[in-house]
Amino acid sequence: MAFPDHSTVRVRGLDYLDADLPHLTSLLHERLNAPSPTVIFTPNAKIAGDALRDASLHALLEKADLLLPDGAGILLTSRRHADRPLAHRLPGIEAGEIALQLAAKGQHPVYFLGGKPGVAERAAKAWQERLPPLPIAGTNHGYFDTQGPENESILQKIRESGAQILFVCRGFPAQERWIVKNKSALPAVRLFMGLGGSFDVWSGNVRRAPALFRAIHAEWLWRMLAEPRRFVQFPALIGYVFGR
Repeated sequence: MAFPDHSTVRVRGLDYLDADLPHLTSLLHERLNAPSPTVIFTPNAKIAGDALRDASLHALLEKADLLLPDGAGILLTSRRHADRPLAHRLPGIEAGEIALQLAAKGQHPVYFLGGKPGVAERAAKAWQERLPPLPIAGTNHGYFDTQGPENESILQKIRESGAQILFVCRGFPAQERWIVKNKSALPAVRLFMGLGGSFDVWSGNVRRAPALFRAIHAEWLWRMLAEPRRFVQFPALIGYVFGR
């Protein structure tokens, strides 16, 4: 990790930031004003479990400057497999919201990249209505060719937009691979954040778990109840948390 002065906990081979939201806010503010960019990934237990079984995915996650423990499963795993347990859960969507508040306050332009056509645009509009000073650099859906001229066109749009914060929501591992591959082509961006399904929530397409579920670290259960197809992931999650 790039910031050894900040507290991290190693859980099954990956180092996660162990900080509360005020600490994370301070850190993001610091990195927005730093000379070098910061890459932030937000794995949950499903992603971490996939990385445990696949060395290439593990290596991909290690390319982040900061890993945030997105789900309760990471915290539970830390109690069994780390020298000390993680004290804080840092959902990616909340980290993104902190970045947006900092962007509005410091006038750091934000680019929304990902989701189905129209979703990034609606998410950006919702936040601009919520934080009127928020500078939106631009938006683009996530269904594009990442190898050819279309990708270069998107990179050019981001460069020309003056974006200093880039949210990429294309799902794991596509968003992480795209960030790692293209970050050097976007020298003005200070924060690269892979935020999964955050645009769907911000745009109103998907409802986030109610506060009660979040308070008891059961957001995962809400998602499974809302999308029963997710139950097929449950054995793998149990294996990650309780396996050797």
